Amino acid sequence: MTHSVRLIVLLTIKYSDTSLLVYAYTNLFGRQTYILRGIRTAKKHSAAAHFFPLHILEAQVYHKTGASIHHIKEFHTDNPLLGIRTHLHKSAIALFLGEVLYKTIKEEEPNETLFHFLTGAIFELDLLTQVVANFHLYFLAQLNIHLGFAPLINFHPQHAPVFDIQKGHFDSIGKSTGPIFSVETSALFYRLCTASNASEAASIAMNGVQRRLIIDAIVQYLSFHLNTPLVFKSPEVLQQVLQ
Repeated sequence: MTHSVRLIVLLTIKYSDTSLLVYAYTNLFGRQTYILRGIRTAKKHSAAAHFFPLHILEAQVYHKTGASIHHIKEFHTDNPLLGIRTHLHKSAIALFLGEVLYKTIKEEEPNETLFHFLTGAIFELDLLTQVVANFHLYFLAQLNIHLGFAPLINFHPQHAPVFDIQKGHFDSIGKSTGPIFSVETSALFYRLCTASNASEAASIAMNGVQRRLIIDAIVQYLSFHLNTPLVFKSPEVLQQVLQ
């Protein structure tokens, strides 16, 4: 059966000589895999260019219940996301976040709240004119909420200065028996969690080392609560770009 869907491209993989596998998050079917046959040809090069990480497309898809791979019949976009496509830092962030979403979202059912959060964040990244170096950190902090792992924001610089990964809240030094964020990383994580938008998060002063520590800490938190180790290929590229 054919359906009209909105989909967010997470990751693409070459399939055969001319086709493409597209891993996407959709408004109607959650996480899905689609095949685009014959898209990787010289004649269709411009069409294939639409399938970059975090691009939002309107598509007609053949969806068969129980199938692991579905087909995209037609697609178009109302917003080319030129900011993400042409800005080196934004492109690197989109690559990283696409990989994060590919490895953390597995549910094949609609989640309107999550889809709205993702599309809103993508448009925010595309239009952001301030420094973008903290955007992926802000996104990861907010993503925890939408995946069901919302941390308790009980941070206090004296009484609860470290974040306990297992408990999901801030605690006093020495009280936690499991893995924790460092004092510095905990304070930065608190500011990211309480930032009202990406522009506010952009004003948080951080250097490259601190950003990498925050990424590692949040990934550790996600890994624990998803009960699976998360290993990403793109943070190294991201780190180099945002230095």
